[in-house]
Amino acid sequence: MLLKNAYLRIEIADNSGAVLRLTNRQNGKEYISARPETALRITQKKYGRPMPLEAASFSCRRADEEHADLVWRLSDGSTFRAEIALDGTQAAFTSSLVSAKESEIILAEYPVIGGMGRWDPQMEMVHSFATGLLVRDPLSAFSEGEGIRYAPYPESFSGASMQFFAYYGKESGGLLFAARDPDAHMKWLNLYRNQDAMEATLMYANEDIGKGKGFAAPWSFTVSLLPEGNWFAAAKAYKEWAVRQPWCAMGTLDQRRHCGWLMKDIGWTTFGIDAAYDRSEYIRLYHKDIGVPGFHILGPDWTQQDFMGHVPANLHDWTQLRFDRQNLRAIKEVGDRFAPFEFDFLVHPQDEETKKNCGEARQIFPPRGHTYSCDAYDFNMLCPCEKYTRDLHVKRDVIVTDDSGADAMYYDISANNLLHFCLAEGHTHPKGGGYRITEGYKSLYEETKKACAKKRGEDYFPVGTEMINEVFLPELDFYQSRAGARPSSALELWPYKKQIDLGQVELVPLFAAVYHEYGAVRMDGWGKLVEETGDLFYDIVAKIYQWGGLYEINHEYSPMEAIDGKETLMKEHYWPFAQYGYEYSHGRARYLRQFAALRTGIGNPYLAYGKMEEPPETGCKQEDKYYWHYNHGHGNDEKFAGTITLPAVRADAWCSGLADHPGYAVFLTNTSLKAQRVSLRLDPDVCGSGTVRKYTGFDPEHAPECEILAEINNRELVLDLELPSRKPVMIEIT
Repeated sequence: MLLKNAYLRIEIADNSGAVLRLTNRQNGKEYISARPETALRITQKKYGRPMPLEAASFSCRRADEEHADLVWRLSDGSTFRAEIALDGTQAAFTSSLVSAKESEIILAEYPVIGGMGRWDPQMEMVHSFATGLLVRDPLSAFSEGEGIRYAPYPESFSGASMQFFAYYGKESGGLLFAARDPDAHMKWLNLYRNQDAMEATLMYANEDIGKGKGFAAPWSFTVSLLPEGNWFAAAKAYKEWAVRQPWCAMGTLDQRRHCGWLMKDIGWTTFGIDAAYDRSEYIRLYHKDIGVPGFHILGPDWTQQDFMGHVPANLHDWTQLRFDRQNLRAIKEVGDRFAPFEFDFLVHPQDEETKKNCGEARQIFPPRGHTYSCDAYDFNMLCPCEKYTRDLHVKRDVIVTDDSGADAMYYDISANNLLHFCLAEGHTHPKGGGYRITEGYKSLYEETKKACAKKRGEDYFPVGTEMINEVFLPELDFYQSRAGARPSSALELWPYKKQIDLGQVELVPLFAAVYHEYGAVRMDGWGKLVEETGDLFYDIVAKIYQWGGLYEINHEYSPMEAIDGKETLMKEHYWPFAQYGYEYSHGRARYLRQFAALRTGIGNPYLAYGKMEEPPETGCKQEDKYYWHYNHGHGNDEKFAGTITLPAVRADAWCSGLADHPGYAVFLTNTSLKAQRVSLRLDPDVCGSGTVRKYTGFDPEHAPECEILAEINNRELVLDLELPSRKPVMIEIT
């Protein structure tokens, strides 16, 4: 069966429904050339475990050249139906399943689109895994079955932060795959190697599991032509749809004008400073050296929490507060802000009453090995849809906020790194949950924010989580990540460490390219202010700020920097770290100071509120960067040291996000020890017309130096610039 229009030609196997070929009729490129293999995969629950359900027969009908109906009769008597519709440059797949009376079907994987080889000398894939995973030549980077085989959504630690991915050639473009689902149903977005080709699939869940219960994906899964072969083009194409969805209905950051201190005043962050012990010397030292207000996510030890499995059992346990008052006093006196670290929905029932309450409200994940994820989700977690959870969450945070004077709340192991699935019987959601779990998180966050704001007598109270997902943009104001420090970090992106070390995989700012002007603020870098971590530090700091984030000084798994030979002790911490004795570096703090001043100063309309534009080319050289990461769990130290080859100059572009400050800016940082010359091309169709100014010398205590370079009107302007070592430069066109 053949479907075609002016842009696409798709061949469907008459005997199986598999997509055999897909051709771009505009350039003649054949993007899919598959053997007549699998069209779909159905999973049922049988004998207490997931099992495949085979198709017994297939039929299809072509309504016209652009539409087809497909029907599979399954071996248990169930029926799976699909529609394929061509619309301009895209093919849209919708599907549904009618279950046999005695069958319990839990998952459908359709469409399965394989046979994507190399049609270009340089092939790439990009995926929203961990907010942006770029893979060069995936067929070389991955072995059989490797890639992103199961990427649950919404879940951005081991899954998809957005509903799209792409596979393309850098010279001739390729394909954009996207789920156009405004209700954020539970799904998996997969792109992996199958034999000698790449295979893409959509997998979606039954969100009301039971015998005889069918389910559907009435929203479209689209396969679209992507004319340009780069990750930013994929983000731009998805963005056209994404910013019109419910999670952007609240408007841009400029339109909302909420949480001004976080958006305008904060220039850096810390994570994991001991909350129950006096660390005021560090708080004052950081603030003095960096020179602008910071935001501290204080460690979990202010109540019965640590990284060794100890979490509170009930509201009484949660509210046995032991914040060190010298820390709180220092934060307030220097003008910083803070949020307590909470394990949010984790619970450890101890007495019979809490066992009963927590047991009834517990979220039941699929058993280990059945999650279809690289994570097991082996947590004792409360379901966000249950009344017990909601009451505990709101009451707890109001009490903690009132006692500590917290400016915000931070939730670890929460909505963005958990499977939105609950198999509990008798909960307020159907068995499975899916999007109802997502709605539970959203409403609970909103209820907590309002209650805490009311207690503080303020209009707004920000909350943040570990990781981010598009669906939570209205509720979340900031998030913690670590992937921006790769390879000098662990945690997210860990399944791809080998490829990262080889330079085959890297993080790209995919989430920022789609959503930055809508929120939330990224905290990333997972760093220390010590010389021993290597010169990759300078690149990481520049990258985090130039991608619109805030650099994070992190103390979760290691002591704080030594001051005059003395560092914090393991016995006062929530994780049994080793003592290193690495001395605090004032020089590294001064490097960070420049970016903090840029973020809170003249760069604020761009880096805090702005819209990310395509990164400019500079023609700069590559160089090796050394790194040593010791802030991680026990063992494997040798795996976190090495060198990586990167451009000597970081270059990123932004449009201002403030209506009262229009403009376009390029941010350049030479992270090497020697001055670098770069050639910067400015296209008036992209950056607009106006005066081109260069700003340097960023410091909180004085205005930056300004030099007028040129005027740009209707012709391309080429700037030949010499960039000093390790000093950010801002080129602005207004």
